[in-house]
Amino acid sequence: MDTEIFFDQDNRDHQQAGATIMSNENTHASVVLAAMADGIGDLTFASAEWVAAAGEALNVAAAKYAEGLNDLGAFTLCEVGHNPPTYLHCGPSLAWHVKLIGATVEVHAGELPDDECDFKVQGDHAIISNLARIQYQGKDPKIVAAAQERLSKLSKWQVHGKMPDHKVLAAVLRSVHDSLAVRTMPRFVFMTPEWVSSARYVVSTRAASEKYADGIKDTVYTFSEEFTDTPRYAFPDGSHGGFWVHCDNGLVSIGAGPLPTELEPADTLTKGVYTPVVPVGRTVNAAMTEAEQAQQADYSKVAFRFDKEANRRPVDQSLPSGKGGMPLGLSRIMMVLHDELSKRTSGELPADYDQSIKSAWATPQEFDRGPDYDPSWLRYDRVDIYGEPLG
Repeated sequence: MDTEIFFDQDNRDHQQAGATIMSNENTHASVVLAAMADGIGDLTFASAEWVAAAGEALNVAAAKYAEGLNDLGAFTLCEVGHNPPTYLHCGPSLAWHVKLIGATVEVHAGELPDDECDFKVQGDHAIISNLARIQYQGKDPKIVAAAQERLSKLSKWQVHGKMPDHKVLAAVLRSVHDSLAVRTMPRFVFMTPEWVSSARYVVSTRAASEKYADGIKDTVYTFSEEFTDTPRYAFPDGSHGGFWVHCDNGLVSIGAGPLPTELEPADTLTKGVYTPVVPVGRTVNAAMTEAEQAQQADYSKVAFRFDKEANRRPVDQSLPSGKGGMPLGLSRIMMVLHDELSKRTSGELPADYDQSIKSAWATPQEFDRGPDYDPSWLRYDRVDIYGEPLG
C-alpha cells in the first residue's frame, strides 16, 4: 500500500535524484532488493489474509495517531491489482479498500466504484506487490526512490482522485505500508536475478535450519538450471536465465544465470529454451486440480517434444558429473522450491510482447493464466524490467 509513490511531489523529487544511481543492470537489480523488506513474505497482496493483516495494522496506527486524525473527516482509499496469481482462482483482479472517519477505520477486501473513493489506483498485481514490499524505515531514501521510480515505469496505471494534503494520514499510511512490506510476497519475472533472490532465501534458510542442516553436512553436490533464448524485456543484455545451487559440506551457494565454469560439470542439469518452460514454471502443484494437471500434461507433450529442425528437445535434463541423483538431504531442502517460487512469479508470457514466437509456446494455457489476463497492464512492449526503454 504505497499511494504516495506516484503522486507526492516531494517523493517525485527524491525519485529524480535517486534515479542517477541506476547505471547498469546489476545496479538495477540491487536497487529493488536493497529497498525491499527482509525475507520473501508470506501473503499475496490484497488477498483475504493480507487484507486482514492490513486491517490490524491500520487500527493500531490509527489509534496511535488518533489525535492527529481528528480533523481528517472521511477518507476512502482503494487499490486494485490486475492479473493476480492464477493458482488462487480469484478472477482478473484482487483489490482492497479502507474507509477512515477520523481515527475510525474500516478495511475490506474488494474494489469500490470510482465515485465512492477519494483516491483509487489500479495497476498490474505483480508490480504493485513489489512496490508494496519497499520499506521506508531504516532505508536510504535515494535507494527507495530509485526502486520506486523503476517499478512505476513497468505498469500502466489508472488513477481516480488524489491524496489529501494531511501529514498525519500520510504517517499512518506509511507506517502501515512498512509493517505489511515484510509480509507481502514479491512477484518477479521468471528466472531473472531478482527472482533467484527468492530461491536463495528459501534454500539458504532451510539449509541452515536445525531440521535440515545435519542432513547435508557431508554433501557436495551442484544443481543447475539454465535457459537460453531469453526475452529481451527480461534479459536486455541477452544473458541466459536460470539459477544454480552448490552444496559444499553443508554450506550452500545460490547464484543467478549459468553455472560458473569453476563449478562445472553440474551434478544435475536442466538446460533448454526459456519460453516453453514459463507456464510449467508458474504452476503451484499443491493447488492444482486434476483438470489443470491434465492440461499441463497436454501442454508439455507439445511444447517439449523433439524439434526435428533443431535436432534436439527444447529442454533436456541430465546428470553430467556421473554422481547420480540428488542426495536425500539436499532434495528435502529443495522439494518446496518449485511451489514457493511459483507463488512469487509474475504472469507475463514472452509471446505477449514478441509476435514471432511459435504457436506451441505462444498460446496462453488455462492452468497458467485465466481467460481475463490482460497483458496491457504491463509495459514490456516499451521498457525492460529495469525501466529502460527498449531500443
